Amino acid sequence: MDKTLNLKLGEFKKALDTLKEAIDMFDQKNILVRDATIKRFEYSFELCWKTSKVFLREEKGDLTISPKDCFKTLSKYSLSSEEVEELLTMVDDRNETTHAYGEKFIRELYPKIKNYFKLMLKVYQLIQK
Repeated sequence: MDKTLNLKLGEFKKALDTLKEAIDMFDQKNILVRDATIKRFEYSFELCWKTSKVFLREEKGDLTISPKDCFKTLSKYSLSSEEVEELLTMVDDRNETTHAYGEKFIRELYPKIKNYFKLMLKVYQLIQK
Protein backbone atom coordinates (compact mmCIF):
# COMPACT_ATOMS: atom_id res chain seq x y z
CA MET A 1 0.00 0.00 0.00
CA ASP A 2 1.27 3.46 -0.92
CA LYS A 3 2.63 5.59 1.98
CA THR A 4 0.20 8.43 1.26
CA LEU A 5 -2.73 6.04 1.21
CA ASN A 6 -1.58 4.44 4.45
CA LEU A 7 -1.45 7.86 6.16
CA LYS A 8 -4.87 8.86 4.82
CA LEU A 9 -6.34 5.53 5.89
CA GLY A 10 -5.02 6.06 9.43
CA GLU A 11 -6.53 9.55 9.59
CA PHE A 12 -9.81 8.22 8.20
CA LYS A 13 -9.92 5.48 10.85
CA LYS A 14 -9.32 8.00 13.66
CA ALA A 15 -12.11 10.20 12.31
CA LEU A 16 -14.49 7.23 12.17
CA ASP A 17 -13.59 6.35 15.76
CA THR A 18 -14.46 9.87 16.94
CA LEU A 19 -17.70 9.82 14.94
CA LYS A 20 -18.66 6.47 16.47
CA GLU A 21 -18.02 7.92 19.93
CA ALA A 22 -20.41 10.80 19.18
CA ILE A 23 -23.04 8.48 17.69
CA ASP A 24 -22.94 6.37 20.83
CA MET A 25 -23.98 9.49 22.76
CA PHE A 26 -27.00 10.10 20.48
CA ASP A 27 -29.39 12.51 22.13
CA GLN A 28 -31.82 14.47 19.97
CA LYS A 29 -32.44 16.93 22.80
CA ASN A 30 -28.78 17.67 23.62
CA ILE A 31 -27.78 20.36 21.13
CA LEU A 32 -24.07 20.16 22.00
CA VAL A 33 -23.92 16.41 21.35
CA ARG A 34 -25.90 16.84 18.15
CA ASP A 35 -23.68 19.66 16.87
CA ALA A 36 -20.49 17.79 17.80
CA THR A 37 -21.78 14.71 15.98
CA ILE A 38 -22.49 16.76 12.88
CA LYS A 39 -19.03 18.35 12.98
CA ARG A 40 -17.45 14.91 13.32
CA PHE A 41 -19.58 13.72 10.42
CA GLU A 42 -18.27 16.60 8.30
CA TYR A 43 -14.59 15.83 8.81
CA SER A 44 -15.16 12.07 8.59
CA PHE A 45 -16.88 12.63 5.26
CA GLU A 46 -13.94 14.71 4.01
CA LEU A 47 -11.48 12.00 4.95
CA CYS A 48 -13.73 9.33 3.47
CA TRP A 49 -13.85 10.81 0.01
CA LYS A 50 -10.25 12.07 -0.02
CA THR A 51 -8.92 8.69 1.13
CA SER A 52 -11.10 7.03 -1.51
CA LYS A 53 -9.66 9.38 -4.12
CA VAL A 54 -6.08 8.43 -3.18
CA PHE A 55 -7.02 4.73 -3.14
CA LEU A 56 -8.58 4.93 -6.59
CA ARG A 57 -5.60 6.80 -8.01
CA GLU A 58 -2.80 4.82 -6.37
CA GLU A 59 -4.26 1.31 -6.27
CA LYS A 60 -6.67 1.24 -9.20
CA GLY A 61 -5.37 3.90 -11.61
CA ASP A 62 -8.71 5.75 -11.63
CA LEU A 63 -8.60 9.54 -11.54
CA THR A 64 -11.53 11.24 -9.81
CA ILE A 65 -12.14 14.88 -9.04
CA SER A 66 -15.25 15.28 -6.94
CA PRO A 67 -16.80 13.29 -4.08
CA LYS A 68 -19.68 12.14 -6.30
CA ASP A 69 -17.32 11.05 -9.06
CA CYS A 70 -15.22 9.25 -6.48
CA PHE A 71 -18.12 7.31 -4.97
CA LYS A 72 -19.53 6.42 -8.39
CA THR A 73 -16.13 5.02 -9.34
CA LEU A 74 -15.97 3.02 -6.11
CA SER A 75 -19.06 1.16 -7.32
CA LYS A 76 -16.73 -0.86 -9.55
CA TYR A 77 -15.10 -2.26 -6.41
CA SER A 78 -17.87 -4.09 -4.51
CA LEU A 79 -20.30 -1.37 -3.48
CA SER A 80 -23.92 -1.98 -4.40
CA SER A 81 -25.91 0.53 -6.44
CA GLU A 82 -28.03 1.23 -3.33
CA GLU A 83 -24.91 2.00 -1.30
CA VAL A 84 -23.61 4.30 -4.01
CA GLU A 85 -26.97 6.13 -4.09
CA GLU A 86 -26.79 6.54 -0.32
CA LEU A 87 -23.22 7.84 -0.61
CA LEU A 88 -24.39 10.38 -3.19
CA THR A 89 -27.18 11.49 -0.85
CA MET A 90 -24.56 11.79 1.89
CA VAL A 91 -22.56 14.13 -0.38
CA ASP A 92 -25.64 16.34 -0.81
CA ASP A 93 -26.29 16.36 2.94
CA ARG A 94 -22.65 17.20 3.67
CA ASN A 95 -22.78 20.06 1.16
CA GLU A 96 -25.96 21.32 2.79
CA THR A 97 -24.23 21.55 6.19
CA THR A 98 -21.86 24.16 4.82
CA HIS A 99 -24.48 26.27 3.05
CA ALA A 100 -27.66 26.17 5.10
CA TYR A 101 -27.24 25.37 8.74
CA GLY A 102 -30.96 25.65 9.44
CA GLU A 103 -32.53 23.96 12.45
CA LYS A 104 -35.01 21.94 10.38
CA PHE A 105 -32.28 20.48 8.20
CA ILE A 106 -30.07 19.70 11.20
CA ARG A 107 -32.91 17.85 12.96
CA GLU A 108 -33.40 15.77 9.80
CA LEU A 109 -29.68 15.12 9.26
CA TYR A 110 -28.75 14.10 12.79
CA PRO A 111 -30.52 10.69 12.79
CA LYS A 112 -29.13 9.88 9.31
CA ILE A 113 -25.54 10.12 10.50
CA LYS A 114 -25.65 6.65 12.05
CA ASN A 115 -26.33 5.12 8.62
CA TYR A 116 -23.74 7.39 7.01
CA PHE A 117 -21.22 6.11 9.55
CA LYS A 118 -21.96 2.52 8.48
CA LEU A 119 -21.45 3.48 4.83
CA MET A 120 -18.17 5.22 5.55
CA LEU A 121 -17.03 2.22 7.58
CA LYS A 122 -17.79 0.00 4.59
CA VAL A 123 -15.71 2.30 2.37
CA TYR A 124 -12.87 2.13 4.92
CA GLN A 125 -13.01 -1.67 4.94
CA LEU A 126 -13.01 -1.78 1.13
CA ILE A 127 -9.89 0.39 0.96
CA GLN A 128 -8.15 -1.43 3.79
CA LYS A 129 -8.31 -4.80 1.98
